[in-house]
Parts: sequence; structure tokens; C-alpha cells
Amino acid sequence: MKDENLYEKASKKVKAKKGFFYHLVAYVLILLMLYAIMQVENNGEILPVIIVGLSWGIGLAGHYLTVFGTENLELIGVNSNWEEEELEKELERLTRKRELKEQIEREKNLLDESESLELKEMVKRPLRDDDFV
Repeated sequence: MKDENLYEKASKKVKAKKGFFYHLVAYVLILLMLYAIMQVENNGEILPVIIVGLSWGIGLAGHYLTVFGTENLELIGVNSNWEEEELEKELERLTRKRELKEQIEREKNLLDESESLELKEMVKRPLRDDDFV
């Protein structure tokens, strides 16, 4: 049962990758075709090709992220462990913040205790000659 479920997941992942590569091939071929048409029919005006390329490229980038995630983006500076590293940093920050709050609370308690200490009244006694050196 587990092997069938694993096979289905793997099959879906492979189909998603295949779909992305078909999408990429269509993107490149259509942009090349639009570029050629613009060169011939529109005196080399390529602004429409750029607009189509950028607009469709955003969708293609979204498709890539959906299929592959960020695991293969290290070439452009995106670390695949970014989320884990940020989670560790945030945990450290929150732990440090909690420790500081606890330390402040302990110090406040110490101050409260020291303010509540009572001083004993000094008893006066007569001075004797041997008190003086």
C-alpha cells in the first residue's frame, strides 16, 4: 500500500516536471516565432516580443517554483536551506528575548526584596576608655 502511494507521488512529480519542460519549450519557440514575425512584418519592432516574453516569463517562473521549489536556485544566490536557517535565527532571537525578560524579572524581584529589608535600630551604649585606641 505504501509503495503504491509512493509510486503515485513519484508519478505526479515526474508528470509535473514534464509539463514544465513542455511549457518551457513552447515559451522559447513562440518567442522565437514572434521575434521572426516582428523582424519581417514590423520593421524590427521588438517591444511586443519583450512584453509577451516578460509577462509569460513570470508565469513560467511560477510554474518552475511550483514544480521544483527553491532547491535548484543556488546558482542565482537563493539558498535551499534559507527557510531552515531563518527559522534557526528566529528561534535564537526569541530565546534570547525570553532569557532577557526572565533576567529583568529576576532583577526586579531582587530589587523588591532589597527594598523590603528592614534595618535594625542601633542601640546607644556609653563609651568606655578601652573603646579608644
